[in-house]
Amino acid sequence: MSDTANPPTLASAPLAGAGEFDDRLKRTDEDRWLATRYADVAGRERLVAIYLLNQELQRTLHTKEPMLGKIRLQWWRETLEQVGGAGPVRRHDLAEELARVTAKRADLVAPMGALVDAFDDILDDHLHAGGHQPGGEHEARHLAVEGRLMRLAGIALMPAAPEPDLDAMAGMGEAALALKAELPEAQARWDAARRQARAVPSVMWPALLHLAARVDAKGREPSPFAKRWRMFSAALWRKL
Repeated sequence: MSDTANPPTLASAPLAGAGEFDDRLKRTDEDRWLATRYADVAGRERLVAIYLLNQELQRTLHTKEPMLGKIRLQWWRETLEQVGGAGPVRRHDLAEELARVTAKRADLVAPMGALVDAFDDILDDHLHAGGHQPGGEHEARHLAVEGRLMRLAGIALMPAAPEPDLDAMAGMGEAALALKAELPEAQARWDAARRQARAVPSVMWPALLHLAARVDAKGREPSPFAKRWRMFSAALWRKL
């Protein structure tokens, strides 16, 4: 699983409205953008901001020097502390949007910080091993990032979500990445995660629906219509 598998994001603009963030996610990750359409307005805005935060954090894995990535992660760690505090937030468009959409959701600050920490673990490996190391614990750290992101998205849609449901969400994210990376026993992991996800409440499914648009076992990309149909069917039946 390459550390450069996730595409870099657009640099943040000086100022942006909520519609600009929505457009930005549509340009950079249409599958997740489509899935957010199934959430209510507040949930949708939280998901969009969280996914764009994830893109910013993904950029740290593309730096030429791991330490530069770690510096950027620390910047976001401090910024998220401001987002969760009572004082002013740094003048950064996404930071301000995160503060807006989480204004009454202080419970999201710790999971966002956990996502930053998961990226930091990957960069620690880069510092000590001189870059990406296929397999083993390093691959597990990549899976952990996807799990953290999925848990965060689930909490954004359902405050105080039951822990088993959050575990199922994390399992789906990790299994989907393992499948994409063709890791050993990935298919069995995916099948088990799919079964557990059936019990996840429907309100949390907009954070899962982008997985319905993944390429098939033969590596074929679904057509735009097929992608939308798969998401609709998954939302209706809660089955991926």
